[in-house]
Amino acid sequence: MSFPLIITLVVLAGLIAALAIDKWPTELVMLSALLVFVCAQIVPLKDALAGFSNSAVLTIGALFVVGSGLQATGAVEFLSRVLLGRPKKGTPLMRLVAPVAGLSSFMNNTPVVAFFLPVFVHIARKIQVSPSKLLIPLSYASILGGTCTLIGTSTNFVVDGAIRAEKMPGLGMWELAPVGVPVTIVGLIYLATIGQRLLPSRTDLLEYAEAHPREYTLELIVRPECPLVGKTVRRSGLRDLPGLYVYGIERGAERMSPASPEERIKVGDILCFSGIVGTIVDAQKIRGLEPVDHAAADDGDELAMSGLAERAVPRSGLQLCEVVISPASPLIGHSVKEANFRGQYGAPIIAVHRSGEKLEQKIGQIVLQPGDTLLVDAPNDFVKRWRNSRDFILVSGLEDSAPIIHHKAWISLSLFLAVVVGMTAFTEQATLVAMIGATLTVLTGCLAPRDAHRAVELPVLLLIASALGVSQALDRSGAAEWIAGTLLSWAQPYGKVAVLAVIVVMTGLLTELLSNNACAALMSVLTLAAAKQMGMDPRPLLIAVAVTSSYGFATPLGYQTNLMVLGPGGYRFTDYLKVGMPLDLISWTMTILVISRAWTL
Repeated sequence: MSFPLIITLVVLAGLIAALAIDKWPTELVMLSALLVFVCAQIVPLKDALAGFSNSAVLTIGALFVVGSGLQATGAVEFLSRVLLGRPKKGTPLMRLVAPVAGLSSFMNNTPVVAFFLPVFVHIARKIQVSPSKLLIPLSYASILGGTCTLIGTSTNFVVDGAIRAEKMPGLGMWELAPVGVPVTIVGLIYLATIGQRLLPSRTDLLEYAEAHPREYTLELIVRPECPLVGKTVRRSGLRDLPGLYVYGIERGAERMSPASPEERIKVGDILCFSGIVGTIVDAQKIRGLEPVDHAAADDGDELAMSGLAERAVPRSGLQLCEVVISPASPLIGHSVKEANFRGQYGAPIIAVHRSGEKLEQKIGQIVLQPGDTLLVDAPNDFVKRWRNSRDFILVSGLEDSAPIIHHKAWISLSLFLAVVVGMTAFTEQATLVAMIGATLTVLTGCLAPRDAHRAVELPVLLLIASALGVSQALDRSGAAEWIAGTLLSWAQPYGKVAVLAVIVVMTGLLTELLSNNACAALMSVLTLAAAKQMGMDPRPLLIAVAVTSSYGFATPLGYQTNLMVLGPGGYRFTDYLKVGMPLDLISWTMTILVISRAWTL
């Protein structure tokens, strides 16, 4: 064994151990391993840094921006309804992952996960489960679906190129389906049953809020464009929002409290909510529901004379902020209506929370006390201006609380569809298509430039770029070829099915360490050599390489979509082992059985 090979195997063992311990950020561990390879001159610096300009990294970064545009305009809600229906608490996991697998059969897995990632996080909040229960299934479903057709993943094209180089007919569009479809069906059943029980339930913001409830009182006016108009309270879906309760409806001078589930919502109704802050943020993003201006009317006001003493005040700030009233605040002793908060601080009050007391009177009539928490529609400089004010104990902005740009939803949705079609039709220019989509998302106003910067998940991109460099080290040092050659030499004396089995297992193990395309390229070369030596038809063996190169379930390195959900799901290295290893074994076993029976070796 050469010195580079020994160093590579030692660093690889240390990398796996560090990821399993889960003490340091995953991207830091991966980058550290890459730096060791560079210092040991196993990978030249130029090649190590090539991952940071890799087309996959640039594509994922651009898709984060396009996906955030869908969120910022509310288009993600439309897509979720079309593809996933209206998930509720108890909705089967199969109902969520099957459409993802179907879509991944006809477009690259990476954009599928990039687009569905925020959707699944939102669904997790809605059905009151931790995102860690949904995001690994999202990644795995996209991987499984990609093995069903030629265009499902770029890995298939690598093997197709190796087949054509041997002067054989290329892979057909559906040639992988006889093995890919059965494995996908069984894999989805596993995820929806045994796999679901093995998934961790990581504490997230929703669970923290439920354990430490900070319950606000909120009033929203129903405008004509609201999609809830004409629906009953029950059918509107408002009762499905976790941690939110519609306790009353004001209609002119009439007040209905409690609100009947069968009461139909009408234009001009004021819906009175009580709920936790995270769901309050979701509720005020619904199109056509606008906050009430609590300082709107006086006795001579035309609206007051008509019986409606409140009017809508559309969101104009850049985010929602929480402010806690200090004992020295001039607001104490004044009602919300009298306090003229917007006049003094430049931000209207959206909702009010008082610890230890349930507030069900009209917000405008609440008399403010020390310690009350106000949710306000804040301009850009609000936190900076009032953070050190004696009027407040705390001033804090809320993440993901920017107003929804509903009128641009059709633009964002059109860009999304154009990117999907473009990446599917022009696979060689997928990065360019994604970057054009990201640029247009910002230029059309679907996403503000500052939000586009936040949308790009730098830890994810750093992790993927570093992993590509580590793959180069395994390839250049000969470690991958040494592992593969050693295992293959053991199988040849035991017959053709044994060779197939070793190729499948070897490909599956290597794809957990190398990039999928690198694994497919290496194993294609070794498989062709083994087929000639054994007098076997190389085609079924190469089909096995094509599908198994995608079966990287046991580590976050196994597939780049696994890396994409690592942070948002709060996963650890061992979570992938626990859920993914059984799925690896299922996929490998089925691939061996199907190919040995459906093809002549």
